[in-house]
Amino acid sequence: MRKATVRRALTTGAATLAIVGLAAGPASAHFCFKTNLNARAAQGMAGSANWASFGDIAAGFLPDLCPAGIDLLAAAGGATSATLINTHGTMAGGTLRKGADSGTPSISHLDFDAIDAAIPAAFAACG
Repeated sequence: MRKATVRRALTTGAATLAIVGLAAGPASAHFCFKTNLNARAAQGMAGSANWASFGDIAAGFLPDLCPAGIDLLAAAGGATSATLINTHGTMAGGTLRKGADSGTPSISHLDFDAIDAAIPAAFAACG
């Protein structure tokens, strides 16, 4: 019984930390990603310090989360664990203010509300 209580407290603490960390991230960057990449563009982005995979970012915030849990969070946010996320700044951020049908179709943003909602399921997926 005591082991389950400790595990639950650690999981709750990690989830709370993740929620705060992921929610604070958009203050400095919107975590944009490109949806229509060619191989050459992806190769250039992978070599840049401004881009990191969703999986690497999630593992930094939630080091105890297993790969299946990270995949679940990525899918909830509208990406994959291999999707390269711009961690340095925003891309075409002003176009978001022009309405639902405007903007740049090749740039998307992580859905942080969906990621936050998926955190308990992500930990559950890890057993």
